[in-house]
Amino acid sequence: MQLHLRGATIDDLELLTDMNRQLIEDEGSSNPMNREQLKRRMRDWLTSDWKVDLLMSGDAIVGYALYQFRFNVYRPEVREAYIRQYFIGRAYRKTGYGLQGVELLKEQRLKDAETIEIDVLESNRIGKSFWLKAGFAPYVTNMRMSNRSGWKDGE
Repeated sequence: MQLHLRGATIDDLELLTDMNRQLIEDEGSSNPMNREQLKRRMRDWLTSDWKVDLLMSGDAIVGYALYQFRFNVYRPEVREAYIRQYFIGRAYRKTGYGLQGVELLKEQRLKDAETIEIDVLESNRIGKSFWLKAGFAPYVTNMRMSNRSGWKDGE
């Protein structure tokens, strides 16, 4: 079935919170937020300059996208889009809905952006594979060092 987009509203807050929790689990994120914190954060996004679209197949909600328009740091005349969260429900994966949703976003919501940027956790092998298939290419590598047990000599 064909996908379409519907702008999310505050009435979708509970559902978006649940999908966000699943996204955090599925991508292997270290995000420690509880449901109330996720709900509060999602409410803040819904009432700010962030955009949230539900990906719909008929009346069924297949997933969602959370994104924001920005201007390029080096070329302020260039409009960019940053997709912070993109989620396809577990029951709808491997059906083509994920790629179809990206195409819909590009055609209907992000068409005025010169570039689209995403972040993918290095450990999220499935997510990286999906975004490569969708036409994205690696641009930067973010590296971290943990100080949980104290810095060791030479580090």
